[in-house]
Amino acid sequence: MADVMVIVISDVTGTQITFTDQNGNYVLTYLGGASHNLSIRASKSGFIFNPLLMIFSTSGTVSGDKTIDFEGTPIPIVLSIAHAPIVLTQENSLRALALDSVTWTSEPFGVAGDHNFSTDQRTRVSLFVVNLELNQGEPLSAITAQAENSTGQIFPLTVEYFGAVPNFTWLKQVIVKLPSEIANAVDVKVTLKNHDTAGNTVNLKVNP
Repeated sequence: MADVMVIVISDVTGTQITFTDQNGNYVLTYLGGASHNLSIRASKSGFIFNPLLMIFSTSGTVSGDKTIDFEGTPIPIVLSIAHAPIVLTQENSLRALALDSVTWTSEPFGVAGDHNFSTDQRTRVSLFVVNLELNQGEPLSAITAQAENSTGQIFPLTVEYFGAVPNFTWLKQVIVKLPSEIANAVDVKVTLKNHDTAGNTVNLKVNP
């Protein structure tokens, strides 16, 4: 099947995506010389894939090619399936690929600032996401977000926007509002959920 997104998530190097060619083939390259756990999944709107997910571990001594095949089946319109949203990361990193939604600057993010359009002066952060869709008429509340600090305390993040990035229909943007409570957290772990189906966890730096 052509134009299927294939996503790999490493607990060391973050996320990487590619697309199948016209013959349904794809290639992903993972970092050698490091021990990490990898999960691989295929994603295309309107399809479900078997297997849903493949997980394997590598060590610094593992080398060579690995082949994983996926089989796609169209999803009936009446069937609603919540996929795990995958937040993209910076290259070879667990840090979120994220920008201030107004200034388009990267982390660290202050929880408040003068350069935004809101009356509360709170910072909104754009997260870039794949494997996330809302059904027609489905409310934005189906998507939830949270941040966790170094002590394990959880802070809900208000989701204010979801939509496709212009000219990249496969790439979605989720805008969240940073709560004042995480101002001194410095580094937080952020996770998105779709109908309580959680995706990967990424790191986000916040100004004290």
